[in-house]
Formats: sequence, structure tokens, C-alpha cells
Amino acid sequence: MTTASDLRAVLRQATAPSHERMHRHRGLAAAAAGSIAVSDYRLLLARLFGFHRAFETVMEASAREISIGFDLAERARSAAIESDLRVLGLDSENIAELPRCDQIFIPRSEGAFMGALYVVEGSTLGGIQISRALAPVFGDGSDEGRRFFLGYGAGHGAMWRSLLDRLEESAGNPAQEAAAIDGAITTFLVFENWMDGWDHLPGKSAVTAAEPTESAALAARLRATRSL
Repeated sequence: MTTASDLRAVLRQATAPSHERMHRHRGLAAAAAGSIAVSDYRLLLARLFGFHRAFETVMEASAREISIGFDLAERARSAAIESDLRVLGLDSENIAELPRCDQIFIPRSEGAFMGALYVVEGSTLGGIQISRALAPVFGDGSDEGRRFFLGYGAGHGAMWRSLLDRLEESAGNPAQEAAAIDGAITTFLVFENWMDGWDHLPGKSAVTAAEPTESAALAARLRATRSL
């Protein structure tokens, strides 16, 4: 009988090729190295926003359709990206113009749902490492501008364990296991394909026009934010 740890290992192996390719993603790699330009960081966040906002919308609808009873509100991350984008100079109109991913995998079963969520939530651990690398860009130990990569903060461990506990319910059921694997692989491939266009996205003008200058303007904005 498959156990939760076995299923987790299968999911990790099944998504390993995509995971490895994303390690080499130019924007994410530069962010992880703390060497990304502010203009590129803005574009990277804009692309991430387009995926996460669309993913959250699809998952909320799917949760209602299959009556999964899983709290998604506390796991939503697009609001954090929106906050970061505002720090970087975008306003509500700019953000509304950003393209949204229209290829999000739609889970039709609990296994597929948990497989998709496993991939997206699993990225938070790597995000924490990226947030540390970005700290010098924003200075003063502030989380302004990097809230998305900070993930769930101190609550990350508990939230990850609760997801794995729920994933365990799919273990031992061949149909649900297969659905979880399919959901994980497909979601990762959609994310990978979407992020491939991060630096030439439609609506790029809304991002680049939001802030004509770089580090100096960012530093001034952060100082103003902290003085409120």
C-alpha cells in the first residue's frame, strides 16, 4: 500500500525535470542570487502575479465544485505579490492590465486538487531562500517589496504539514494517486511555460512605465513607506 511519504516521493520525482529547469530560469536565478535588476524584478513579479491570481481563482471554483472543504484563503499569495508591485511603482490600473495565465489546470478530483496545490505551495520554501537573497536590495531588514517570497513566514511548517496530511488521504487509492501525479505534473508544466515569457509579456508597458528610474526611486519609496 502506498503511504503519504511514498506518494510525496513520487510527486517529487515526477516534477523533478520541471523543478530543475526552473532553477535555471533567468529571472528566478537572478533573484535567488540577489543580483536581479529592479526593472527585471518588477517584470518577474508581474508574471508571477498573472499565474497566482489565475491559479487561486481556478482552485477556489474547483474546491466548490468537488466539495473538497479545504481552506484556500490563508494560502493565497497573489495579494502579497500585488503589495510588492505597489512598492515597485505599479498602481491599481497597472495591475489590472497585467496578463493572467489562461491555461491553469482544473482539478476534477481531490487527488488532482492536492497534486496541483502540492506544487504551488511547495515553492514557498525556495521562495524564503530567495527573499533572504533579496534583502540587500530593499535594506533595513524590511519585507517591503519581497512579501511574496517570504511565503507564510513562521506558519510555513504548520501549513505544509496540513497539506501533507490531506495528501495522505489520496495515498493507497490508485485513481486518486494517479490524479495527484497528473495534477502536479500538469500544474508545474503550465507554470514553467507561463514563466518562460516573463520578460516579454503582453502589457509590459504597464510595468516598465510605472517606474522610469531604478534603485534611487525604490529607496525613496521605501523610506516614505516606513515613515508612515
